[in-house]
Amino acid sequence: MKIAVLRLSALGDLALALPFIRALTIKPVVLTMPLGQALYQDEFESFVVLRDKRLRSMGRFVRDMRRQRLDLLIDLQSNDRSRFLTRLSGARQIAERRFKAHVLSAQEAWRAIMEPTGLLGPLDLTFTSKPRDYIVLNAGSSPNWLSKRLPDAKWREISTVLHERFGLPFVLTGAPDEREYVTHLAGQLVGHCENRAGQTSIQQLKHLLAGAFLTVSTDSAAMQIAAVMKTPTIGLFGATNWVRSAPFGPWSRTVFDTVYYPDGQPPTENVRECRRFYDHLDIRLALDELVPYLT
Repeated sequence: MKIAVLRLSALGDLALALPFIRALTIKPVVLTMPLGQALYQDEFESFVVLRDKRLRSMGRFVRDMRRQRLDLLIDLQSNDRSRFLTRLSGARQIAERRFKAHVLSAQEAWRAIMEPTGLLGPLDLTFTSKPRDYIVLNAGSSPNWLSKRLPDAKWREISTVLHERFGLPFVLTGAPDEREYVTHLAGQLVGHCENRAGQTSIQQLKHLLAGAFLTVSTDSAAMQIAAVMKTPTIGLFGATNWVRSAPFGPWSRTVFDTVYYPDGQPPTENVRECRRFYDHLDIRLALDELVPYLT
């Protein structure tokens, strides 16, 4: 039986899907975009890559899918474009689900798609303690999502808590267009900081996050990659939905400002406007809950 999994974007969702793709009992062909291939290339062998959204590229993508002679295509994208592509794939069977993004978490949605195929094995929840070498702080969010950025003073507070508890150096990560922001932030933090923003490939970032003792991050691809590499992870939320985008694994926690969100309900739509989402955000409870993984 020949199967494929389709997940095109974005990088954070590509990362969050990884434990489910790993758990398939048959190694799949991965149908994705260049970002997905860059993230998955050390774990899977067979890819069909959609280079861009132009009609010519989509035609080539469909031809390459059809050459695979697929018995089953699992669509983890579940939008209009992916449904169009899967209908042209030639696969004998398509597994998909139509759902509203705010109703289910991404992890619940993917499980609902994959379990009926009978090919989803147990997710790997084994854990091995990480070396006490460094803590990753990922403060970036891209200039398009300034609403995800915490105030400098809040990052200083977080660095103080972590420095007092663990005394480890910080490695700061981010995209190339965030390097100036991360450089500025590094000067505000307590403890030794190394700025790696814009200096890593996706595979290098994956390796860096896999080796961290702990990752504390805004809602971002770095947060998701750290969690699926079984690094204890704290995701900092405010402008986005922490139910839908919760990082993977029992070694992960989400944190939000319980004063701004007193009922504990996340926003149903992600908010681009910068608001005071983070004034009372506190990571100490999450750190206490993660003690079994921080030894």
